[in-house]
Amino acid sequence: MENLTALKPGDHVALIAPARAVNRQDMSAFTIWCKKKNLILHEGQHLYGRNHQFSGTAEERAADLREAWQNPDIKTIFCARGGYGCVQMLELLEDIDWKTQPKLLVGFSDITTLHLHLNKMGTPTLHGPMAIHWGIQHAFTTENIKRTEEALFNLKVEIECANSISEHQLKFSGQILGGNLSLVYAALGTPEQPDTDNRVLFLEDLDEYLYHIDRMMMSLKRAGLLKKLNGLIVGGVTDMKDNAVPYGQTAKKIIQNVTSSYHYPVIFNFPAGHTAKNACFFMGAECTFENGKLIQQP
Repeated sequence: MENLTALKPGDHVALIAPARAVNRQDMSAFTIWCKKKNLILHEGQHLYGRNHQFSGTAEERAADLREAWQNPDIKTIFCARGGYGCVQMLELLEDIDWKTQPKLLVGFSDITTLHLHLNKMGTPTLHGPMAIHWGIQHAFTTENIKRTEEALFNLKVEIECANSISEHQLKFSGQILGGNLSLVYAALGTPEQPDTDNRVLFLEDLDEYLYHIDRMMMSLKRAGLLKKLNGLIVGGVTDMKDNAVPYGQTAKKIIQNVTSSYHYPVIFNFPAGHTAKNACFFMGAECTFENGKLIQQP
């Protein structure tokens, strides 16, 4: 957390679309929020581009991220939406020194790939709503935005987990890494594979077959990512699918079985990920879980 600088009114922020395409209407609520917070918004050149399902070619999307990161005026980079595409940019960004211009990248889902990349370079990021979610109204929209503001403007995270379920002891701490399970799984054997020893791993996912949850968790186990954790936090595991012949276990039971030989805490129902309540927190930064709360602060 010592490498992070809180946003303040008058700061410059960037909005890029590193994956799927968006339109101006998608971004209108976010743009209004920036004006209300007196933030000077820079839109990526290819923010409203289109290349099939993407906002632009991999080269164009990488150029927007590069320009935003290397602009010394920009303090925070918001991602427009997820989908798929971030991994296509990584080889085009290998020459960037991510520590030269410290700033925050905000997003989740497919943005997990960028979280893993930046966290591996020692640069913290913010796992939280993307710009498109400012305009999607539901019971937790206002709360999600307020939580994001608290993290950005005060560098403070305090997530109540009253409905969470814990296995083993209730207190742990460490640097938190991870994100979308499918993307962590896809990072195995790549430079983005996280070093999880003595750290806290966060996982969430959406719209996966139950057998594939087992495959991914078993792969993480065999790769050693689950062996020496300080704690495992499981967020939304949402809209799971099953085959005609049922798999026979829920996603929670699958994760319990895969981690049953370990003795660290495993927290389920954490309010983050592809869920209506999507609390934000800093990745690649220290956290403490105690008394049903995840806490991060300067």
